[in-house]
Amino acid sequence: MGRPQTFNEDMVLDSAMQLFWRNGFTNTSIKDLTKVTKLQPGSIYGAFKNKRNLFLLSLDYYFENLYSAVSCILQSKEAPLKRIRQFFDFLLSQKDEDKELKSCLLVNTLLEVAPDDREINERVSFMFSEIEQEFCNVLKEAQKNGTLIAGGRPESLAKMLMSGIFGIQVYNRMKPDHDALVQIVNNLLVNLEKI
Repeated sequence: MGRPQTFNEDMVLDSAMQLFWRNGFTNTSIKDLTKVTKLQPGSIYGAFKNKRNLFLLSLDYYFENLYSAVSCILQSKEAPLKRIRQFFDFLLSQKDEDKELKSCLLVNTLLEVAPDDREINERVSFMFSEIEQEFCNVLKEAQKNGTLIAGGRPESLAKMLMSGIFGIQVYNRMKPDHDALVQIVNNLLVNLEKI
């Protein structure tokens, strides 16, 4: 019988997630992971099997926290389109705080991992589809209360918002000033509101 686990799994996942987020999956070694998690290689392998599995669990941990923040904004009692604006304000505030230009772990993963890595790509695609569905639900509310642009289809507009998120995450790598990002968001959101 193995020894019982003597570490806080959330703390380990948070440390590993931060490292993967900064370095990417490929550029993170087991040695790097032992340094940030304070675990010996045997403990990492014993608890998480391998680097890949620890990465997948770190992605899940990242998404749980992200989805919690996104849902809190998009499921609030504010007017539907105001909630979407608040989401993008939140996104821009995250960019302002992102001094290391880490961007989004999910977007980074899609850009790093080979298209034929079905396990990781399907996992990240599912995570993005959950956020897209949240947008779609809010846009349907806006359609119902008459504030959505005439002829706007919530499903298509939700996809447009997702592509806007991807674009902002990647564009932010070029270190634009805050006003440039605000303009991008304004140009994106003008496609939603009935004039």
